[in-house]
Amino acid sequence: MKILLAIDGSDNAFRAAQFTANLSQMIPNSKVTLIFIDTLATIIKARGGTLPEDYENIINEEISKLLKRAENLFIEKSIPYNIKILEGYDVAETICDFAKEYGYDQIIMGTRGLGSVKGVFLGSVSHKVIQLAPCPVTFVK
Repeated sequence: MKILLAIDGSDNAFRAAQFTANLSQMIPNSKVTLIFIDTLATIIKARGGTLPEDYENIINEEISKLLKRAENLFIEKSIPYNIKILEGYDVAETICDFAKEYGYDQIIMGTRGLGSVKGVFLGSVSHKVIQLAPCPVTFVK
């Protein structure tokens, strides 16, 4: 099973990583990809700006810090994984396009932890992923 884990460094994303690690341990030969969407570069370019020469080094260092907690979880459990960092303006579209292009069987991602009436509605990214996903989607709160 090919599992795509959308990750952004938040606590909800880490809980999704824990769920993914547990799931992948139950499914032999599963392949996990952690995906992070860099929207900043796309926004700067769309507005006619240019990225600093060392942008890639800076952003990769910051993203590495965000992903470290989830990576450590997979390392501790000896679960093979890889990481993809993509540029995109629309997070949901970028996730779904990648899942479709590379034939993922499952998308897993965290949700915003909202309570009461607000909790009835998913966030805009979550809602859009459900609409566009080429495969089943699991949200972890």
